[in-house]
Amino acid sequence: MNRFLFSCLILLCVNTQAEVYRWTDANGKVHYGDKKPKAAAEDITEKVKQVNVDTSTAEHQKLETIFRKENEADREYKKQQAKPDAELLIWCKEARQYLKDISGRVQFVDKDGKPVKVTMDERDQKVAETQSMIKKRCPD
Repeated sequence: MNRFLFSCLILLCVNTQAEVYRWTDANGKVHYGDKKPKAAAEDITEKVKQVNVDTSTAEHQKLETIFRKENEADREYKKQQAKPDAELLIWCKEARQYLKDISGRVQFVDKDGKPVKVTMDERDQKVAETQSMIKKRCPD
């Protein structure tokens, strides 16, 4: 049984090769195929065997310019495109609520519950800062 399975495995691993033919039809159109047509066709198998097998340093450099390595800007972009985490969503919700609370008439209090005098300019500055932070950090 082991010999049979080994033989099957060997047969599956055999390289396949096909001939490649090129011919021109009556209209002058060039065709390529792996089956020889009835018309005269040139066997170009040997010509196309080495296509895309260049392992030179120059070729690797060309590929690196096309498929460049990821840089810091790429990583930052991916980070921005990623789904926001739960903590960020909670922060955004709280920040939007804070913005809503301070946008209208409001009285600020300290941690002891005592009123804190805040001018309109200071309140407007807090509103602008909060809007900026929400715009920068929160998804739409």
